[in-house]
Amino acid sequence: MSRGALAGPAVAAATFWLASAVAAAPAVPALTLTVPQGGQPHLPLHIKRADIDARLALSFDQALVLNSEPAGRAGLKAFPLIGKRSFKNAMIPGGSATFRFNLYGIEPRGLPKVQVPAVWVDKPIASDADGILSVSALKADRLTFVMGPTAPGSRTYSLTRPDRGSVKMRAEIGGETIDVSFELNSPDTIMNARAAAALTAAGLVKRAGRVGQWQPFPGVALPFERLAPVQGATLVGLPLVRPAVRIGEAEARRIDAAARAGTSTAEDDDDTITVTASKRKGRDPWILIGRDVLGQCSRIVFDRPGKVWVLDCAF
Repeated sequence: MSRGALAGPAVAAATFWLASAVAAAPAVPALTLTVPQGGQPHLPLHIKRADIDARLALSFDQALVLNSEPAGRAGLKAFPLIGKRSFKNAMIPGGSATFRFNLYGIEPRGLPKVQVPAVWVDKPIASDADGILSVSALKADRLTFVMGPTAPGSRTYSLTRPDRGSVKMRAEIGGETIDVSFELNSPDTIMNARAAAALTAAGLVKRAGRVGQWQPFPGVALPFERLAPVQGATLVGLPLVRPAVRIGEAEARRIDAAARAGTSTAEDDDDTITVTASKRKGRDPWILIGRDVLGQCSRIVFDRPGKVWVLDCAF
C-alpha cells in the first residue's frame, strides 16, 4: 500500500475522530515473522466475531484496512454519523469507493490485544488476504521480518525514523522534505512527481522514457515512467535499483508513442529529462521503496523504541 493511498482519507478521518479513545497496551519485547520466498508477511488475528488473515504492510501507520466480506463476517458496524464516507481517487478500484470505519479491538496471534481504527471498503483492497494491517499497530518493541538466509557480503543498515510509533522516514533532497516508506507488496520503488523532481534536481535520477504499470490494489493498474539512477545513487542510505515516477494516462501515451517512433531514449537531452512538479502544487512528495531494494535484504526490523529500521542486505 502506497503511503496508505487507498485507505488514506478514511484512515485519517478515523484517526482524527477515534485516536483519543485508543487504549495503551503493554508491548511484548519482540516478534519474529518469516516471510515466504517472494511472498508477503501475514499474521492471523481476531476481530469481534471473526478470525481473519491480515497481510502486514510496512508503508502506513496504525490501521487495519479490510475487504468488505470479512468485515461483514466479523459484524463490524460503522461509527454513527461520521463513520461512512465516499471517496474518489485513481488508486481506488473503479475510481471510487465507500469507506466505513470504527475503532475495534484486535487480537493478533502472539501479541497483546490492541484497539485500532478499522476501515472496510466496498471494493477489494487485498486479493491475497482478508485485509491489510500496519506493522505499527502491533504491540511489539521489535518486529523482525526474516526474508531469507544472510547472503555473503551482507551489511547492516540503520535508518532513522522521526517518530517511534510511525513507520515513515524523512529525506531532505533537492530542496524537498520527502516521506519515505517501505512496501514489500510493490515490486518497484515508486514516487510521485514532486519527489521525482527533487531527485532529478539532486542529480540522482534521469527519465528513462519507458512506461510500466504499478498495481497497488486488485483491479488497479496505474502508469509510471521508469527512472534511470545515476551510478552510486542512494536514498536514505540504500541504493536506487528500479525507481519509477507516477505519471498520468496522457503522459504515458505520449511516452509510448515517442518510444515507438524511436525518439525517446535514456540519453535524452538534459532539458527533456526534468520531471516537472511545482514545490507549491501537487501532493506532498513521497517515495515508496519496494521489493527491488528490499528483496536483497535477509532481515528487516522495525525497532519501535529505537526509532529505527534495521536492515541486513547484500547490495
